[in-house]
Amino acid sequence: MALSQQQVEQYHEDGFLMVEDLFTPSELQPVMDEISGLVDDLADRLYKAGKIADKHADQDFYHRLTALEKEFKGAAVLIHTNGWLGPELARLWSAPRLLDIIEQFIGPDIAGHPVWNIRSKTPDTKLMTVPWHQDTAYLAPGAERTLQPTAWIPFIDANAVNGGLEVLRGGHRSGKVARHRLENTAGSPGSWYLYVEDNELPQGEPVGCDMRMGSVLFLNQLIPHRSRENRSDKIRWSVDLRYQDPKLPSGDQGGSGVIVMRKAADPSFRVDWDRWAAEQRVAYERQRGLNTADPFSTQVSGMWMDRWRELA
Repeated sequence: MALSQQQVEQYHEDGFLMVEDLFTPSELQPVMDEISGLVDDLADRLYKAGKIADKHADQDFYHRLTALEKEFKGAAVLIHTNGWLGPELARLWSAPRLLDIIEQFIGPDIAGHPVWNIRSKTPDTKLMTVPWHQDTAYLAPGAERTLQPTAWIPFIDANAVNGGLEVLRGGHRSGKVARHRLENTAGSPGSWYLYVEDNELPQGEPVGCDMRMGSVLFLNQLIPHRSRENRSDKIRWSVDLRYQDPKLPSGDQGGSGVIVMRKAADPSFRVDWDRWAAEQRVAYERQRGLNTADPFSTQVSGMWMDRWRELA
């Protein structure tokens, strides 16, 4: 799929672009099934460890993790920090129709950025509500100079009720990273999020990004955005997948490196997912400071905390 020149210009001018109905729900179903497998595996592990009394296998994709969360606070965090890249999600990440759009933003050489996420936004779960921030603040200084578009893809109709995204239109135009603070030093001890004080946000128009399942929201790495509270009775599942020119600095502090997805000089190029995924898992644990001694720890640390703690 190709964007119009007007859409490309809108992305660069506004810092975001919503492309409606890029996928059908049936095309996203394999990724949803793969995520369901992660929840099933987590339920088995929690049950065997005596952390829960019921695996809630009767619950569906939009309710099961919520039921697990009620028995074991932090179940949603464990899904978020799992770090396993399944083949269906990898296939979506490198889908030609996504890469065709990214090519219009950054050029024909495309890599996936090692920071990607599965978002398990369970209802009324504070740790799943992300405050105002810029994505590049989680990377090393200087990364803001590399254009790193994000594809944010919900697996449900996303809106103001169930925790859809809100962006500041044009808030990326200065090219600068705003001062970020650590939420876990501001009354949220379990949080790993960064945030920008309201009075320090770049100028921009707040825009709620309500969107149908199958639509994709493309974000500039410098545009301030946040997710709203989920006040519905369903989980707002989503993924965010990032891209950049492989020749430019990534700002990745974990050491796994980017995954090349498209080469202009080699139209027959194919992604070596197996090798990269193995290397990325090790780097992911180092990047996020996962506690391997306790497989059910919900504490997350990372190098971005050191960057902004020094400025606190």
